[in-house]
Amino acid sequence: MKKILGLILLGLVVLTGCKKNDTTDEVTKVTKYLSGLSSYSLESKMTINRPDKNVSLGVQVDYLSPNYYKVCFKGDSEQLIIKNDSGVYVITPSLNKEFRFDSDWPLNSSHAYLLEAINKDIKADKEAKGSKEGTLTMVEAKITHKTNQKLEKMKYYCDQKLTPKKTVFLNDKNEEVVVVDFESFTPNSKIGKDNFNEKKYLGNQQEGPKEEETSLAVTAGYVVDGCTLKSSSTKEDSSILCYSGENAYTIIVSKVEVTDEVVAIDTYDNIEFLECGLGFLSNNTLKYYNGNYEVTIFSDKLSVDDFIQIASSITLA
Repeated sequence: MKKILGLILLGLVVLTGCKKNDTTDEVTKVTKYLSGLSSYSLESKMTINRPDKNVSLGVQVDYLSPNYYKVCFKGDSEQLIIKNDSGVYVITPSLNKEFRFDSDWPLNSSHAYLLEAINKDIKADKEAKGSKEGTLTMVEAKITHKTNQKLEKMKYYCDQKLTPKKTVFLNDKNEEVVVVDFESFTPNSKIGKDNFNEKKYLGNQQEGPKEEETSLAVTAGYVVDGCTLKSSSTKEDSSILCYSGENAYTIIVSKVEVTDEVVAIDTYDNIEFLECGLGFLSNNTLKYYNGNYEVTIFSDKLSVDDFIQIASSITLA
């Protein structure tokens, strides 16, 4: 009997050990594959689940080792992030506008649509776990998101050939906040450095029909708790809304003229995703474009969530 019990216990130990090794092997296979990519092109659909409204964007990525990136976001308009030897640029081609961006991007934060950032997070988490879910491999790891501290972990899915299939970012309540579905993926694609030249995507706009001059009416459906609208004014092609209170803030909306020369705008250090496109964040400012209008929200007191809720509630007429 003792011999039989000993054999059973030995079997359980072996099975447990194998299971642990399998988990480790899955994580190692994924990180080794992602680390070995010299270039790739991918297309995906990204959905951000927010309490008031879900935001969906098409995301197309070109990557060339070691640090060339072109990320194209397609929502109501097209915007690009390009990283090359001279820096990081955020470009709105339709308006000929160019932002300089934090030079540490993209590895300064977690990004569900970029394989290098995903790989970095998995490697950084010594307790990352791998498992099989049907025909897919799933790796779960902690993440470090620069602006949304409530995002705690990700689940990254790939198929048997290690082709990326899906990334999910989850918050502290285990709710899915960001979901990226990879729709096409071409590893080691033939991409030249000229594909990452920011000047290639600027200055080629064709002048469209001129819009009729109309008065600008700005409304913001969301008001931060404890704040009230103190004043609003409209002058020519701009409107200013000032809110007073403990967390005071100001909204400025102004018409943007498309220029022949590229306009370089102040450096911002992070982006958020809005229904109309990208929102550019600094310590006290959120700036974004809605059609031919530039919207800027200023405050030293607001949280990132407040900035986003205000921006999402603004309507122009």
